[in-house]
Amino acid sequence: MSDRQQSEQKQLETPSELASRVGLPVASVRYLIKTLQLEHIYVTPGKRNPKIPAGSWEKYVAANTIASSEKAGHDMSA
Repeated sequence: MSDRQQSEQKQLETPSELASRVGLPVASVRYLIKTLQLEHIYVTPGKRNPKIPAGSWEKYVAANTIASSEKAGHDMSA
């Protein structure tokens, strides 16, 4: 099985796996989980060891992407 097929089949990622995949520190991913900005689930009792469902990072990026101004040289202070 290729790496692509394995990643397509993977339904849940650990914070460490997501951080490695997107190039962020694990602490940043954990912060997004703690502040409820990133979708996650707990598969064990006690709210330990969160897992991130497939597509959650992409939803977070889409919801928090700030569009650039279409006008060149747009003055933000006006």
